Amino acid sequence: MQITKASQLTGVFPALFTPLMNDDPKCLRNSVDYKKMEKMIDDLIASGVSGILPVGTTGQSATVTHKQHLDIIKFTLDYVDGRVPVIAGAGSNCTRESVEMIEEVLKIAEVPVLCVTGYYNNPSQEGIEKHFKTLSSETGAKIIIYNVPGRTASYVHPDTLIALSEDKNIIGLKQAVDFRIGEKFHEDTKRVINETKNNDFAVLSGEDGFFIDMLEMGGTGLVSATANIPEAAKIFVDLYKAFQAGEFQKCDDLQDAARDYVEATFCRKNPIPLGTMFNSPLFQPMTSVKDTARGDEAVARIMKLINEKAESLKKYHV
Repeated sequence: MQITKASQLTGVFPALFTPLMNDDPKCLRNSVDYKKMEKMIDDLIASGVSGILPVGTTGQSATVTHKQHLDIIKFTLDYVDGRVPVIAGAGSNCTRESVEMIEEVLKIAEVPVLCVTGYYNNPSQEGIEKHFKTLSSETGAKIIIYNVPGRTASYVHPDTLIALSEDKNIIGLKQAVDFRIGEKFHEDTKRVINETKNNDFAVLSGEDGFFIDMLEMGGTGLVSATANIPEAAKIFVDLYKAFQAGEFQKCDDLQDAARDYVEATFCRKNPIPLGTMFNSPLFQPMTSVKDTARGDEAVARIMKLINEKAESLKKYHV
């Protein structure tokens, strides 16, 4: 059971954190902790998520090795074993490398891929459009665009997104900007949703704190770092169900209930806090929460959340 069209991009998709073994104190060559990942996946599926997304930003995609990247995707697919769909992180700021990565992913399984825009080299809108069309034509993969200018300094404009939505292989967008009413990217996001609704194209929130705002605009789901926490994932799943049932006050209440989880997950740059939550090292140059400025306070905040609201994570701290 894999996603092949936009109408299947609904609900909550945790961007799976990649836990590491404590087998290199320098945090340069650690092994992936697949036993821990099994527990994480089981808990998330039990919470009712719509799918799992390994090796995105949250999954340490920038720092795992190429082999680890592919191994994590294969492991996730094998362990999930069809219980929910899998979307694979497979982007790069180099079109050639993106094509090659997607081709290798498709040899493992024909799954949709999440592809980030051109970070650092910051291509023009024409370059961005050509990049994604090339990924489509060269690989035939189902592609979800990841628009996250806060990380990439590369913003995909509405005209570009609308043009790309006409490509039959480009089925969605993860929109990681502030699209709330009155904010900078609200009108852009609303326009993309409205002008792509007749295409096979879904728009999902990449901002955990604004899930209800995305649904109210006509978006279809959430790709979430916070949803690595099973209790938070359940809140987001319930929020999505409440929205579909027209229970809008319940939606607001659930978004409020998610706030402590979201704030803890982003109390430092993602995925640093998740490393602490899952008692995992992070590859350099990422550091642990405790090694950041006022780190002890942040660790205490995270542990308070675990003890009071995220008890499913206690098993990683025994």
